[in-house]
Parts: sequence; structure tokens; C-alpha cells
Amino acid sequence: MSSDNKFVRSLIENAKQGNNAAIEQLFQMNLGKIYAFALRLTANKTLAETITKQTFIEAWKKMNLVRTDASFLKWLSAITVYQTIDTLRSKKQKTKIDHSELKELESKDELDKHILELPDQERMIFVLNKIEGYTIEEISDLMGIKKDQVKNHLELAIQKLVESEPSLSNEAVMIANISKVVPELQPSNQVRDGIFSYIMDEKIREQKEQEYIAAALAETEKQEKSEEEIFPEAKEEVAQKEIDRSKKNFKINVEILKKAGYTILGIIIIIVLYNFLTSSGGGWETIQFTGKPLLDNTIMKNGDFFDDQNTIKTDSTSSVTVSIPDMGRLLIDNSTIVSRTKNKNEISLEKGQIRKFEGDAASVFTVLTPLAKFTELYKGGAFRLNVEASGTCKLTVESGWVIVNIKEFDSYVPKNFGCLITRGKYAIPYPSDSSPELISLLENFSGINDVSIGTILSLVTKKESLSLWHLLQLVSSENRFIVFDKLNELVPAPGTVTKEGIQALNKSMLLDWRQEIELKMD
Repeated sequence: MSSDNKFVRSLIENAKQGNNAAIEQLFQMNLGKIYAFALRLTANKTLAETITKQTFIEAWKKMNLVRTDASFLKWLSAITVYQTIDTLRSKKQKTKIDHSELKELESKDELDKHILELPDQERMIFVLNKIEGYTIEEISDLMGIKKDQVKNHLELAIQKLVESEPSLSNEAVMIANISKVVPELQPSNQVRDGIFSYIMDEKIREQKEQEYIAAALAETEKQEKSEEEIFPEAKEEVAQKEIDRSKKNFKINVEILKKAGYTILGIIIIIVLYNFLTSSGGGWETIQFTGKPLLDNTIMKNGDFFDDQNTIKTDSTSSVTVSIPDMGRLLIDNSTIVSRTKNKNEISLEKGQIRKFEGDAASVFTVLTPLAKFTELYKGGAFRLNVEASGTCKLTVESGWVIVNIKEFDSYVPKNFGCLITRGKYAIPYPSDSSPELISLLENFSGINDVSIGTILSLVTKKESLSLWHLLQLVSSENRFIVFDKLNELVPAPGTVTKEGIQALNKSMLLDWRQEIELKMD
């Protein structure tokens, strides 16, 4: 999915910060496109206006979820599709098309007139595929139906259009006609006003709530202040006595202050001296090594420090153990290339193997590799990580949890679990004692088109519940229902989770279910 230009991305960032002008400009730029889209999907002006309004209100509510590397219009279009599906499903009966309402669209091109005559599902699929450019797979995910069904409805739609206009049987004519359809139409002022009125009303409501809270706090402070001022004369008398007492003890206090000052100065000197002695190398000290490892292409010696942006290289006969303050020990094994980055407690592992030992850590540890980013979920864990020359990574967690980030997808790998990361695939964690057949299927799972999902579901047990949780997010919408049922059988979803929400990949529900799985794990 292509990203927007810098100007649009700038508007999005400002809109996320609540900038009214940015929100208005961003919405105005896309209002006509979304309305034309909704009008073609519904073939009903009233429904299209309602859906357009709902789409932009929903977009405003979820503005913080917009990804900067994706198309904002495509994101809006997906919301429009979901709103349309919900609206059409709730209709009691099919509404007869009123061509007088649709003349603004039909008058632009004859093709639109024929498109609007199609049944709901056939019309939606034709518009999504032929006009908006969605793939069969994307439409299947958006509409929650099988790919074969999408193809069948698309073929029926084309057949009916050809019956209405025989010249459309020629693919070149069809393409030429599609290129002429109007890309955007401005809705009535009521739609635009309705969107921005809602947003302003919500902002005013939030502001009033904040003002009410501020007023309540001010009133509380006022009452407390009034209570303090009930006996001002008595307080002045007490204050004067305290001043007199301080004057009497002034000499003693001066001596105490001198002693305290010397003590503090001594502590400061000790701290400065300690920092000076340990500052070289950023505190990452080499405590043991074998063979002849290299530090920035120089043979290492006792007392060397692993500084920011330094690189350690080991061969088949050498290794290095490093002590990291407030973190623990790190073993850099044979045939490994590892560098420190500018970030605290972060390294880059080009190839080879490291082992991070368990310890009483003050922060989490991060490892960057060519294919993924590995970060501890909790402090003080232990794990092994191997990176091959091809970039393939193998993670084994010995204690705690490790988050594996690949292309904005996070995999959560707990104690006694492992995962394989290969180019073009996501990481699905599995228990180290899972069956070899299941491990092979999970390591080689290729995504929504992978036909092994049925075999995987037949092999998983309760201990692989976390593996299923990850698969929920990687399978097609059609298979997501099946995975949901299997996972729900092994670890019942908490009350906050619904099948529909998981089908839509609701982040909050996914998090709640993962935490439930974590609680049920041994």
C-alpha cells in the first residue's frame, strides 16, 4: 500500500495533535471521493450521505491509528466499506433505485447507470475491484467472504453489465469506460456540516468536562485555604515563637550545617570519582574472552570496554563475555559480529550467536538484526539469538518474554518458547517441546494463502494457544473464524472479547485475550 506525500503526512500528524485546521483540510480533500465511493457502493443517495458522515466521524475518533506508511484515502475507503456492509445488512428489504437521486452520478457516464442497477454484493465487488483497484484477496478480507465467492460475484456483475451494454464485452472498451467514471462528487452541505458539527460538539463537551473538573479542584483548594485562615492570629503567634526559637538555636544550626555540608561534599567527590573510573567504554566491560576476538579490528586485551558504536568480531575459536551495568552479562559466541548502537542497552547483531543471561536489570535489552527487532517485554530475562549469514534468525527464550517486531507486526515469545524468522515471513512462537511436524508448519507458515492451516489446527493443543493467537492475525478473514473457534475451545475468550471484534482485529480485544492466555500458561 503506497504512502501519502509529505504534505498529507504533515496534515495527518497535525490532525493527531487535535489541530482543527488540519482535520478540516484533510477531510475536505477526501470528502468528495468518499461520497462518490459510498454512492456507487449503495446506489442510494440517503444511505451514501449517512455512510459518508459516519466514515469521517469514525476516522476522527481513530485518527491516532492512521499509519504514516499507508494511504490515508485507502484507510478511509476501508472504513466506508465496513460502514456500507453494516448498513446494507440492517436493511429490512432491498430499496428500489431512485434514478432521480442518482443523476449527479449517472449523468457523468453511462457505465455508472448500469453499475447502480446491479445487486448489492455484485455492485460492491465490481466497484472495489474494477474502479477502486482492490485485489480479490483484499475484497475477501474486507467483506468477510471466500475468494471463490468474490470471483463468482465479479463474473456475474461483468456478465450483467455486458447484457446491458454489449460493447463492454470488449475489455478495452470496459477499461476505457471505467477510466471515465467520475472520481469524486461533493455531497450536500448538510453532510459536511454534520461531520464538523459533531466534532466541534464533542470537543466542546470534553472542554466543559475539563472545566468542571478544574472548577471542582479550585473549590476544594478554596475550602482548604479558608480552613487554614480561621485562626490567623493564633498562627501568627505560633510563627513568631518559631522565629524566636530559631534565633536562639542559630549558632548550633550553623555548626550542624557545616558538618552536613562537608558530608555532602564528600559524597559528591566519591560519586564523581566513581563515575570517572567507570565512565570509559560506557560501562560495558569485557570480563572474559577466549581466543583472539577483535574490537574494531584490533585484538582485544584484558580491561577493554565495549563502547558506543564499537564492533566486536569473533572467529570460530573465540568468544567474549561482557558485563552490562544494571543489565547483566552478555555472551558473544563464536563466529559473531556484533556492534553497539547509540541507544542505551541496544546492540546490532549482524551474524552469529549471542546469549543474554538472566539478571536484576534496571531496563530492557534490545537486539537489532537484518530481519527483525528483538526487545524484552519485561526486565531481566534470558534468551539465545542466532543470526545466519542469510539473515534468518532463531530465538529461544529461557526466562521472561521477548517481543519480535517485523514490519510493524509484534510477536510475543515467552519462556520455553522459540520462533524462526525468515525473509518474507512473520514470527509465530511455539513451545520448544511441540511436535516436530507442528514446529515445521509454524516456521514455514506463509500467510493468508497457506493451505496448512487445517493441519495446524488438528495438531495444536492448549500449550500452543499463544501460537493460535498469533495466527489469528495472519490468516484470511475466512479462516479467522475457524482459528477463533479453536482458540476459544482451548482458552475461552474473556468477556471483553467478541468474535466480531477479533474478526476486525480489534487491538484492545486481542490484547485482552493474549493476557488471558498468559495467565493460563504454566
